[in-house]
This record gives sequence, C-alpha cells and structure tokens, in this order.
Amino acid sequence: MIGKVIKYKFDNDSDLNTLFGGRVFPVVAAQTKATPFAIYEVVNIATSMTKESDSNIDEIDVRITLVSTSYSDTQNAVEYVRSAFVRIKGTIQGVKLQSCMFEGQRDLFSDDERTFGSQCDLKFRVSRD
Repeated sequence: MIGKVIKYKFDNDSDLNTLFGGRVFPVVAAQTKATPFAIYEVVNIATSMTKESDSNIDEIDVRITLVSTSYSDTQNAVEYVRSAFVRIKGTIQGVKLQSCMFEGQRDLFSDDERTFGSQCDLKFRVSRD
C-alpha cells in the first residue's frame, strides 16, 4: 500500500520527476536500467496494540535507495525526498497518511557499476480505517 504513495510522489513531485523520470521500482531494478533511478523497500511494519485489539495505525519503515552515476544527483535527490515526504498528511492513492519522518541517510558506492547511491530511511504513520 505505501508503494502507491511513493510511486505517486516520484511521478508528481516536480523535482523528483525531473531527476528520475518515473524510474522508481519496488525492491529491485534491472542492472541495465538507465540512471538515475530509485528503489524502495518496506523494512518493517509495526502495529500499535491496545488492551483489547490491534490499533488501526501502522508505522511503516521504508528505505529508498537513490542511484546515479553522479554523486551530486544522489545528494540532491535526498533533499528532494525529504521535501516531498517529510510531514506529509492526507489521502494519496487511497492511502491515509498521518505523517512521515526522515530517520537517516547513508551513502553508497558500487565499484563494479561505477555508481553512487544514497539510502534514505523514512517512517510513515498510516491509518487503516
């Protein structure tokens, strides 16, 4: 469900769409894919419990990996992701978002493919009402 939100934002946020051109994929992208591209994966889903039942709120940890042949592209992309997602609220593609927090970033480099990467960790709060 959170994938619909991520894909929507990458397609509709002007900075993300200009840089990535819709090249955002769940879990893995083909090695021959043109750069830059982004991959997202759900790392964890936690439901808050009440005394009597599950809560209707999920906290979803998502990792977005941004890949490019340019280091500056990946660093710009981190800022674009933060701008597009942090503190997001409302219903997008049928998903009821309460909030999104930026939880961290790490840089990557692939010597084999000669590409740079940055991973952004985000935490979404989603209502399942």
